[in-house]
Amino acid sequence: MNKTCLFIVLAVVISLAIGFINAFYALQSRIVIMEDFEQLQGESNLGEWSAKAYVPLDPNNPGNPVQWHIRRVSNVFRSGKYSAEFFLDGTQDDGTIWLERKIRVPSGNNLRVTLSFWLYSEQESFNTIAAVVAYAGVAEPAVEDDFAVIGVANEVAGWRNYAYTFDLNLDSAIEIWVAFGISVRWETCMTYYIDNVKLEFA
Repeated sequence: MNKTCLFIVLAVVISLAIGFINAFYALQSRIVIMEDFEQLQGESNLGEWSAKAYVPLDPNNPGNPVQWHIRRVSNVFRSGKYSAEFFLDGTQDDGTIWLERKIRVPSGNNLRVTLSFWLYSEQESFNTIAAVVAYAGVAEPAVEDDFAVIGVANEVAGWRNYAYTFDLNLDSAIEIWVAFGISVRWETCMTYYIDNVKLEFA
């Protein structure tokens, strides 16, 4: 083998090696979290997820918020035997409920968070009954305005996949908040189910 061929072969080998190393570290730095609500204990236990709400007061029950809940149930599911049921009395034409959790992420200046999940609607509707919302950030979400709308909840009867990507600028290793849920857009009571949640950090 002459020197030119040897040089080309070495250059290709080095290039491939660098590519494999970069790919390895990229995979190492990527975090994937899955949640299908299967391994949690009790009908209302949501593990590391917390159920939160920003809802109006109920005029029929002075001093108390409208009824809502998020709990693990077994009557509707996309995989396994469980999903998370989201119920909200939206008759006041207002209110947002969500599941949230705090996650420690790798150090670095930039972080891309991709959140996806499946939502079940009992019926399709031309009216926007509820918005599907999501959040990722360094502060815990507290009000409806903290959330981004990523779709509408009644696009199909049955399961539909929703996804959203957030780009965050971080200076060091830190814990961030991630959340997803529904927000009222029509004056009615509503129930939806969410399953197969996936979080990717890169």
